[in-house]
Amino acid sequence: MSVAALRIWGMAVTGALMAALIVVALQPERGARAEQQAVFESAQATTQAAPVAFIVKFRGSGPIARAQAQAARGQMQAAQRQVEIQLQRQSAFTGLCFDRFTVGGAEIVLVTCQAIVASERARVQQQWLARLQAMRAVDYVDANATATQGRAG
Repeated sequence: MSVAALRIWGMAVTGALMAALIVVALQPERGARAEQQAVFESAQATTQAAPVAFIVKFRGSGPIARAQAQAARGQMQAAQRQVEIQLQRQSAFTGLCFDRFTVGGAEIVLVTCQAIVASERARVQQQWLARLQAMRAVDYVDANATATQGRAG
């Protein structure tokens, strides 16, 4: 064998080894890959679960209706505190949290305190719509298409 042939063979083998080492070095560790998969699955589950929201208008002279009228007069923070207190006090609202007042304080947006997975959302929505519609103090209720992430619950 000639020296030139040995030199070319050496360069080829060295190049192949370097390419293989680079490929191995760029691969994430098995533990890191499992951790990345767990983070991805957790993020995916979080995006699939969200609170269910309702737009509610109260009537009468009850504390929530008075708070709603107070919000309509522009006293949003005091009205919000009153609604939050009443939601905690009144067992009929257990599981619902205050989200916000609509523009002008005409209605209140209530959301489920817990995020609801997509497969359960329709059932939970129907259950709460029926419960809220059955309340004497509720003038009307409708499902709200979106729930905000920054709820005040």
